[in-house]
Amino acid sequence: MSKENLKKKKKLIFIGPLPPPIHGESIALESLYKSNELHDLFNVRKIDTSKHTTDNAGVFTLSKTIMDMANIFRAFMSSLLYRNSIIYLSISQTKLGLFRDCIIIFLCKLFGNCKVITHLHGNNLANVIDETNGFLNKFISYTLKKVDIGIVLGKKLSKNYKGLVQKVKVVSNGIPFNFIKTDEIHSKPNKDFFSILYLSNLMEEKGYIDLIKATTELINEGYNLQLNLAGSIFNKEDFNEVLQYIENKKVDKYITYCGIKKGDEKKDLFLGADVMVLPTKYKVEGQPMSIIEGMAAGLPIISTNKGIIAELIAGCGYIIQPSVKDLKEAIKKLYNDKNEQLKLGKSSRDIYEHYYTEEKYIDSLIKTFQQI
Repeated sequence: MSKENLKKKKKLIFIGPLPPPIHGESIALESLYKSNELHDLFNVRKIDTSKHTTDNAGVFTLSKTIMDMANIFRAFMSSLLYRNSIIYLSISQTKLGLFRDCIIIFLCKLFGNCKVITHLHGNNLANVIDETNGFLNKFISYTLKKVDIGIVLGKKLSKNYKGLVQKVKVVSNGIPFNFIKTDEIHSKPNKDFFSILYLSNLMEEKGYIDLIKATTELINEGYNLQLNLAGSIFNKEDFNEVLQYIENKKVDKYITYCGIKKGDEKKDLFLGADVMVLPTKYKVEGQPMSIIEGMAAGLPIISTNKGIIAELIAGCGYIIQPSVKDLKEAIKKLYNDKNEQLKLGKSSRDIYEHYYTEEKYIDSLIKTFQQI
């Protein structure tokens, strides 16, 4: 592209965590950053805030502090070079991360005369703000009032900004329309067992241990089940105890850890499943990307009333309490009712196509950038 065309484009400073590690926020940001539409319309300067590991997540370390200071400096210098640009910032939901982000917002507004859009990929910002006090609380509150537009994943999550951001817009996550095609859903092979898929980070708070226990009990009661687990292991000690539990209960033939799956391997997991289950208790849950992927695959969804999951799967799944008992009841209901399974699966795909494609997600964000 010519220098003349680059000069005509609005400048956008893109700040947030990109993979690795893989999680909903990083996947959503990567899909936006890699979109041709974004780069066709904007001259984009990227600042990747990812720590690129799940080790010591949420724990203060000197190396993470140095990285944060470096990202503050990069953002500040970018705002000077790209004066009057748009700052698109995926806002953090940890105390130190939020402090870093507020410093970036403050400096870029003051010295770069930038417009700031913050994107909240979760449901814990209000709690983090409430946990601060004194100067830090006043600084965060003052800075968030300077934000031009705050983005949330669903209307229910707007309260996270605590009224500090005056203009809040809802933009739902989305995945590519061709991730799984309609004809691939209809050509699933017949199986002689009922396949359950869990695809998320393997954290106790996400409910995978309860799901393993529920599946184990159902298998021992005579249900012909297969459980596939995919995602990053967050706590190796917990995971090793779970593996020992599976071995002791003699269900290792029926419960499989598949590792981290991408591309066609991930697609095959979805196409081989009969139901997607995410019994999350995670306090910062927003709008899980894996559930949207399950909907794209035409699967019934079993999950919990965290974040905006209830809104997301209304009409295509079951909202349960995150307990072994409720998991068993929901799985049994689908296992014993093929028509219910097919009805909810069809609804999943229809809702996905109407609301949650990557194209709609990127289009909504770009329109927001253009409005500002």
